[in-house]
Amino acid sequence: MDINSPEIQKLLATVTDSTVRGQLVWDVIEYDPIGFMTEMGVEFDGSETENFALNLTFRAHLKKGRTIWLEVYESIGFPSPKGFPSPDDGISLRGLDFYTLRFLSAGGGTIYQSGTIIKDRRQYTALCGLADAVFGQTTGYFALLPRQDIPAFRRYLRSCDPSGGLECAPFTLLMQEFYRNNRCRDFHLLAMACTTGLHR
Repeated sequence: MDINSPEIQKLLATVTDSTVRGQLVWDVIEYDPIGFMTEMGVEFDGSETENFALNLTFRAHLKKGRTIWLEVYESIGFPSPKGFPSPDDGISLRGLDFYTLRFLSAGGGTIYQSGTIIKDRRQYTALCGLADAVFGQTTGYFALLPRQDIPAFRRYLRSCDPSGGLECAPFTLLMQEFYRNNRCRDFHLLAMACTTGLHR
């Protein structure tokens, strides 16, 4: 069944409403903090794109022992046809989200599964609304996590770009702040904003 079918849309609306009301509680099962990806393929205009990315898996328990899983991969990239951007380059950000939604029976069997690439959230309003609600509900979990190691993050960026252009870019400084304080919801909201393109 397609993710945009009326049946799934209604189900997503119900799950989202229950999440917002606090009737459905989500756990964070897997969390890979913001990382930098240098081999994400070629964009439609021929430019390569460097990406900061976040990986998460959420789970909620439904009635009758059933569970719902939401696996989230989100990335925010900037086209860089001549290498890494310098602070003088204009900002051109592109967001990409890949969500896997699974409903499992009490015995662990898959009742429904859909993997969806989101390049424009307007095409997947219900699924993106669920993701918004889940990130909103789990913000407290990430706030309690210890801060991440910024020097290690900078060393990794330097290994990707010895010239320092990547490390000093204003957008990278924002990503460092998100990384340090586990600001997953803010990363999510920015990625969502960038799915339709963010340009200066």
